[in-house]
Formats: sequence, structure tokens, C-alpha cells
Amino acid sequence: MSRVEEIINLVQHVQPFPKVVQRVMELLKNPETDAKTLAEVIQLDQVITANVLKICNAAYFGLPRKVSSLDEALVVIGNDTLKDIIITSSSARFYKGAVGAGYELEQGELWKHSVAVGILAKHLAGKVKGVDPGAAYTVGLLHDIGKRFLSSFVADDFERIMAKVAQGKDSFVETEKELLGITHAELGAIILKKWEFPEEMQQAVREHHDPDALEKAPLTAMLALSNALVISMGIGVGADGLATKLRGEGLKRFGITPPILDMCMANLFHEMEQAEELLNL
Repeated sequence: MSRVEEIINLVQHVQPFPKVVQRVMELLKNPETDAKTLAEVIQLDQVITANVLKICNAAYFGLPRKVSSLDEALVVIGNDTLKDIIITSSSARFYKGAVGAGYELEQGELWKHSVAVGILAKHLAGKVKGVDPGAAYTVGLLHDIGKRFLSSFVADDFERIMAKVAQGKDSFVETEKELLGITHAELGAIILKKWEFPEEMQQAVREHHDPDALEKAPLTAMLALSNALVISMGIGVGADGLATKLRGEGLKRFGITPPILDMCMANLFHEMEQAEELLNL
């Protein structure tokens, strides 16, 4: 078995993304779905139920009052906020422990980086027609999920990877591809496919390190930009450093100006302080 076959075979044993989440997302597509129906589904997963209540009361979501029951929470929060809470609580379980150790990321740093990218992608998507902020937030949370499962393989070849990167010709991601046969971005897309996420979300994760990402589908562009900006801010910078070499005039087509980027990045620092409960799930 080749190294890449070994890596892809590992994905077949990845824990499924909670079916409860997928069911809730389907229900939320129907504006007629009531809180009682949602509560009946969410309560099937005790971990998600507990985290929904915990996150509802987090400063980040700024609810007008504390809630103590799932039924009450679903009445107080809107559907968009519920989507964010559900996907956050469900994604966090995959980032427990030192899951980015092979990339020289300390415990919790990969999750912190992912939350930051999700928040920034959601805000940028809100300024671009044709991009669902909820989808942008989700791919932000999950864009580096491939690192979670590629980390040990990277650790085994770490010295070879860094030696090649030091030569200055190839990025960390390009060296991943050459030495391991697959990048963490490609592996992440495979995982999202296994979890039955839409193709546009798989594509965004697969291409978030593509130098031409800003010229591609809007969701892909927003994710790639958000990832690069969050790393430039020093949030979740591991051994791969600023691995995305973005180029092109893509931002002009979206109407995103430097002042908009500056405002979003400034807001992110404030929001990350409020997101402490999300980071400690």
C-alpha cells in the first residue's frame, strides 16, 4: 500500500459527522419548521444539546437573556444563529487534543485558527452577493480538517518537508503533495465528501491554498482570503506559515476594498475575545 493509499484509507474510518446536524440543516431550509420539531431532533444528541445551551449563553452570540432549556433557546435564537451554533458544537469534537502537532501547532491552536477563519469568512461573505454566510462559516471551521488526520504523517516526514521548503522553491503545501502524495486541503475535501457536504463546500476546502483561488468560485475565494488574513494576523501559524500564495485581481470583482478588509480584521480581534466559550468547547 502506498503512502497516499494509506492516508486515504484512514479517512474511511473517520468518525461520521453527526447525522443530527444534517437533519437539523435540512429542517432549517423550511421556514415553516417550528422550534418543537427542531428540539425533538437536537435532543437525540446529548453532546450537541449541552453545547447548544452553553453556546447560546456565550457572550459571542449576545442573546438578550440567559436561557436554561433547549425549547427556550430555540425560541430566543434565530435560525441563522442556530445554524452557526449547531455547526460549531459539532465541529469542535474533531479538534480535541494536540491534533495539529505535526504542523507545530500547540493544543487548541488549530481549533482557534478554524474559528477565526469561520468568523472572518462569514463577515466577508455578507458583503458578497451569491455567497451564503452560513456556508462560509462552515467551510471556515472545517477548512483545515485534513490537518487533523494528516498530522502524524507530516510529523514522520517533517524534517524532509522543512528541508525542501527551506530551499525556497516550493511552499509547505506543495511539499506535502510531493512527499505524501496528497495535501491537507485535498484530504479535507475527501472528508467533507464522506460527510456528505455540498460539492461547492468540498471545492472551497480543496482549493483554499490555490494561488488562483481569488479568481474561482465566490465561496472558494472568501475562504482562501480569510485563511490568508487570519494567518497574517498570527492566529494559528504553524510550521507551514503563510502557505497561500494568493494572486490576481479577484477582490475587485467582489467589491471588497482595503478599508473593508481592515474593518473586518479589526472586528475579528474583538470577536475572538468574545468567542472564548467557542474555543473551549
